Amino acid sequence: RALALRRGLAERARDPAVAAALDRALAAYAGTAGRGASFRRLHRLLETQAYRIADWHVAAEEINYRRFFNINDLAGLRIELPELFDATHRFVFGMIERGEVEGLRIDHIDGLFDPARYCAALAERFAEPFFVVVEKILARYERLPEWPIAGSTGYDFVNQVLALFVDPAGEGPMTRLYRRVTGRGESFDDVVYASKKRIMQVNLSSEMNVLARRFHRLSMSERRTRDFTFKGMLSALEEVIAAFPVYRTYVSPRGAGADDRRYIAWAIAQARKRWQSGGTTILDFIQRVLEGELPGHSRPEDVLRTAMQFQQVSGPVMAKAFEDTAFYRYFRLLALNEVGGDPRRFGMSCAAFHHLMIERARSWPRAMVTTATHDTKRGEDARLRLALLSEMPRDWGRRVTHWLRLNRRHRSEIDGAPAPDRNAEYLFYQTLVGAWPIGGVEADRPAVDALAERVAAYMEKAVREGKEQSGWSYPNLDYEAAVQRFVRGVLDASRPNPFLADLAQFVGLLARPAAIASLAQLVLKLTVPGVADIYQGGEMWDLSLVDPDNRRPVDWPLRRRLLAEIADAAPAELCTNWQDGREKLFILKTLLGLRRRHPGLFTAGDYQALEVTAGRYSEHLCAFARRHGDDRLVVAVPHLAYRLHEGGGRPDWGTTGIVVPAPGDWRNLFTGERFAGRERIGAGELYREFPVAVLIAPDQ
Repeated sequence: RALALRRGLAERARDPAVAAALDRALAAYAGTAGRGASFRRLHRLLETQAYRIADWHVAAEEINYRRFFNINDLAGLRIELPELFDATHRFVFGMIERGEVEGLRIDHIDGLFDPARYCAALAERFAEPFFVVVEKILARYERLPEWPIAGSTGYDFVNQVLALFVDPAGEGPMTRLYRRVTGRGESFDDVVYASKKRIMQVNLSSEMNVLARRFHRLSMSERRTRDFTFKGMLSALEEVIAAFPVYRTYVSPRGAGADDRRYIAWAIAQARKRWQSGGTTILDFIQRVLEGELPGHSRPEDVLRTAMQFQQVSGPVMAKAFEDTAFYRYFRLLALNEVGGDPRRFGMSCAAFHHLMIERARSWPRAMVTTATHDTKRGEDARLRLALLSEMPRDWGRRVTHWLRLNRRHRSEIDGAPAPDRNAEYLFYQTLVGAWPIGGVEADRPAVDALAERVAAYMEKAVREGKEQSGWSYPNLDYEAAVQRFVRGVLDASRPNPFLADLAQFVGLLARPAAIASLAQLVLKLTVPGVADIYQGGEMWDLSLVDPDNRRPVDWPLRRRLLAEIADAAPAELCTNWQDGREKLFILKTLLGLRRRHPGLFTAGDYQALEVTAGRYSEHLCAFARRHGDDRLVVAVPHLAYRLHEGGGRPDWGTTGIVVPAPGDWRNLFTGERFAGRERIGAGELYREFPVAVLIAPDQ
């Protein structure tokens, strides 16, 4: 009722007469001496409460409770306390006992005080192993801890499969192009370091102050370390966290693992290089605390608790700095700026991909594999289209240079600097390439206007997330307005627009190769070891941007209609009408059906890389086999698809093919073609009717 009353008051306050009456009433209370008595009484009442009313900006520096990142009205709960664990999980456990829930997806596992103990507590509640996956962001050199879970939610796979479609040969040219266009010479390492310092000193300043006080109190309690100052401790912790190579370690009452010690030692070593405050004994102290071992300290339990609380801070700093700041500052190749990814990792060979999948089959065969979630930075098909730019850096560079000239009249000047700046403008062009609708809309003014609205909202978010020209706490409205004018001016379809025509022509060159790459990505997701996750809307082409754009309503009637249409469609018909996404829907329907009929093949089958025979484009073919009992599967997909399909024609594979496991009787699941008694199947045969191939035994 209070909420309803407030809303009613707010609505009535729009009436000029009501607004004037409110102004007069407030002026009477806040006016001459004696008339503010009511406010003073209210102030005294509020001062006796257990909370302090404050402007929301104050929280960044002075809040004293644990938040969800920097969201003030989401307070952290101490789930490590058994009574709190029981109370907060009662509803979920009830659903599980009634058979209403078959698995749990645990988000933000790194925010917990002791994730391993939490996962163990979940496992203890079930008589049989229960399907639990955790949202864990892993560095490329980091391993998922061996908790009692099925695996991660799949952000590692998002970026592993993406890397297969990024051309490593494009790294040098794309780097030089980015520096030339934007004038920025810093490395991504430099960007991450600056972003972490910004997050610690501004957005999560209160969390850092609380952590530094804990470390400082610990040092003050012993004679050998009592001369460390609070300011020195805060600065030292900032340097250590800024250098931390992973989200967090997992030191606990069970001790520190070898990986924990290695990551801590790395961070301390990097902090020493940057430390400008004289002696480094304070870093030695921090290292011993982080390892949970401070020999001779009178209260070892305080040492361990401080180390575990540090781990709850390093994760949020990494998340906000890496994903939500650095990813919006550094745009060498936008496809690489993905949750769980690393823009420094530019492409991957088929051999490396096979190695990762063999390890997945051995260690985490029931982990989730996905290519899009509610948090990914762009739709799975937009990401693949942008990856193709790595195959054509020179052509891409010429287009961008041309667009910079075409659109310079739409730029503004704010405080003597261009708005948008070159970095934001480069982000804008990549965003458009990824989001431009398949089939083109340059002649459809309502469609272009709708795209402009989405891109304008995205650019506002991107500028604020980057925290250089603007921000969420204190937006630079003049700069943001200039960016909005630029976006709408560049995407103005009310008149002949040479930029729109050129953009549409360029995306037209990419569209089909990118679509084939997306089909290959989907086949891999549905056939490698793991449990495939399909994000809502991903059944057809997904060119969405970051949230809230990727949470728009899904057109389910369209999907139902297309499912009916593809039921008896020939492969050639699917390829002819590929623009509406029916190819993708067909693959999804077909492979999910296969998974349903042969669950053991996908949950327990082995993984074997297949030999690709030498020939033209042999480096563009990725093939593997899976086997479980009598069930057999061969997958062969193309990658680095732009060069394969450049010019719009079919590639001439020459003698390129795959060596299939014996016995050599196979049926193409998508086309029905049969290959009997074969040891080798040519790529030209595999892709004669459909651009990707999955082979099964004839009787499967």
